[in-house]
Amino acid sequence: MKFNISFKKLISSIILGVIGGILFNYLNFPLAWMMGPMIFVTIGALSGLPVEMPNKLRSLFISILGVMLGSAFTPELLGQASQFGVAFIIQILYMFLAGLTAYIIFRILGKYDRVTSYFSCTPGGLSEMTLSGEHYGGDTRVISINHSVRILIIVTIIPFYFKFFEGIQVINDSESHSELWKFLDILLLSSCVLIGYPLANKLKLPAAPLIGPMIISALIHSLGFTEANVPDLLISISQLIVGTALGCRFTEKISLEEMIKIIFIAIISAISMISVAVLLTYISINFIPVNTTTLFLSIAPGGLAEMSLIALALGSGTAFVTVMHFFRVCIVMLFGAIIYKITLNKFNT
Repeated sequence: MKFNISFKKLISSIILGVIGGILFNYLNFPLAWMMGPMIFVTIGALSGLPVEMPNKLRSLFISILGVMLGSAFTPELLGQASQFGVAFIIQILYMFLAGLTAYIIFRILGKYDRVTSYFSCTPGGLSEMTLSGEHYGGDTRVISINHSVRILIIVTIIPFYFKFFEGIQVINDSESHSELWKFLDILLLSSCVLIGYPLANKLKLPAAPLIGPMIISALIHSLGFTEANVPDLLISISQLIVGTALGCRFTEKISLEEMIKIIFIAIISAISMISVAVLLTYISINFIPVNTTTLFLSIAPGGLAEMSLIALALGSGTAFVTVMHFFRVCIVMLFGAIIYKITLNKFNT
């Protein structure tokens, strides 16, 4: 596999990630092997250390996590299909309210132009919004940093909050599934990655590295072909790579003063998005038969892979949360740029 990246940067990133993972695991922090690397590599990136993660490597391990998440889908989920109609409406309402709130913050406090503010305010779609923002003349540095900070804040706050304030037991890697594999299990789970990822990529599905393997895994598990899951060690390594990749996003060549301003505004917008999610959760919880934690995780403004992992760690409706975030990614990809063209693009920046 050929990566367009220096070996030195990759090794440096992995070393920082491993140190962070070991420390967080020792301290028994939630999602230690994702959060530890994420925070340590973020600090390294902001300090100017040479860190970077190849997209192909990240995609490979995202695919492995997709296989793991797919095992959470059961036949019972089909019986909950009626829930998703109302849930999707709640998701769309959240996207509008959270996006509008963040847009106002970016325009008034950040004083960003309309393009940059719009493509920074969506609660999802980091890559897609950055590319679209670049196409329409936005500041891609600001857009990518805003989305990265949003995910960083969400992934950091939520597991800690539920563990230390709500008393919910967070399942760490050592407590997950670990059974003896048969050859058929190895073959089936490997096929989820080898078939699912390329197929999803060919069909141009959103978040193809995660969604493709997850769908194949969900099929073979729900149909009873296997009950095997991804080994603990591989899950930990996958979380390490995902967390490290998140931290590596903070490598933009930008002055310290400007970086501090962007991050400060991004933190305010992230907190506003969380607040909208909390408010909407309590308003709409009576309209949908899932618990409060599951509904909140379903609309919280984190990334698809990250929120699915948090739901899994909290033992809270993993399949439901994953479907909801996949729906949001689809909406962002299909309508994000179109809505801009119909509305804000009519005005001069």
